[in-house]
Amino acid sequence: NQFTSIPCIVVGVNLETSTVDIQPSINQKLKDGTVAERPPILGVPVSFPVSKTAGMTFPIEVGDTGMAVFSMRDMSAWKTGNGRPAAPLNNGKMDKSDAVFYPGIQPPSVAVNNPARRVLTLNTSDTVLVSNIGSANEVEIRLTANGDIEINAPTKAVTVNCKNSVVNAQESAEIVSPTVTLDATDIFFYGNIVHNGNYTATGTMSFNGINFNTHKHLNVQPGVGTSGGPTN
Repeated sequence: NQFTSIPCIVVGVNLETSTVDIQPSINQKLKDGTVAERPPILGVPVSFPVSKTAGMTFPIEVGDTGMAVFSMRDMSAWKTGNGRPAAPLNNGKMDKSDAVFYPGIQPPSVAVNNPARRVLTLNTSDTVLVSNIGSANEVEIRLTANGDIEINAPTKAVTVNCKNSVVNAQESAEIVSPTVTLDATDIFFYGNIVHNGNYTATGTMSFNGINFNTHKHLNVQPGVGTSGGPTN
């Protein structure tokens, strides 16, 4: 009855406490040849890659799989403490009640790293942070094998909330969109501007201090254009 590690499936979730209920996915085979499912293990801590000040968390749902690892000593006091050293409350070793769940291990037949299971095109040589795998809402941040960084959200919005933002592009920056809205009290451009297309402005326009709303050319006489007609 000593437990070391075993693949498990999630049968209950409480992510507010970072715990899950899990059932070992490899059945027990008895000496007489009979096979029995192992009972669920309740309230198992989940190993997210986190510290006290940083980390990454993600949804876990019933049916997700992973690996359970079992502590060499009783974890009861540790579970109710603050992570500091504590004396075990009993003499248990490698007991099934002292499991920690590491989500992620999957049978190859259902592995989500299979490009066929993704909505967005997947290159397994890339490093990808992805959510909503296989759904119409699949979104990702991709660090490609050739050094590019992509944010892919083809059906959703990308929002950046911050106090100040700076984009340093050493060669060029491009925005491709049917509509671009800049909502700012002041917009400053430095350098040359080349504009193609129609220009519509509402409000006061001035160039080099000259107000175009009130500016008039006085004492201008009609001239003769290249076609022989008058010009103003």
